[in-house]
Amino acid sequence: MNNGAHKATAGFIVSLIAGFLILISAVLFAFLAGFIEALGGIIPSFITDLFTGLAAIGVIFAIVVIIGAILIYIPGYETIGGILVIIFSILSIITTGGFFIGLILGIIGGALGLAKK
Repeated sequence: MNNGAHKATAGFIVSLIAGFLILISAVLFAFLAGFIEALGGIIPSFITDLFTGLAAIGVIFAIVVIIGAILIYIPGYETIGGILVIIFSILSIITTGGFFIGLILGIIGGALGLAKK
C-alpha cells in the first residue's frame, strides 16, 4: 500500500452523497417557497420568506459539505475536510439535514475522512 498517496475514498463518497442530499432538500425548500408565493394571499408572506431563507442556508451548507468532501479526497487535507463535513452536516439539521439521511451520512463521511478511510 502506498501510504504517501492514500486517499480517503469512502469518506469522500459518503460525504459527497450527504452534500447532494442536503442540496436537494434546500432546493425543495426553494420550490416550496415559490409554491406558497404562487398561492397568493392565502398564506402569510413571512412563511415564504422563511422558506426562502432556509433554502439559501441549505444551499450554503450543502456547498460547504461538498467542498469538505473534495478536501477529504485530497491527501493531507482529510482532517479539515472531515471537520467541515461534520460541522456543516450537523448545522444542516436546520433545513432537515438532507432528509436526515444527509445529516447521518455527513457525520459518517466526515468521520471516515478524519480516519482517512
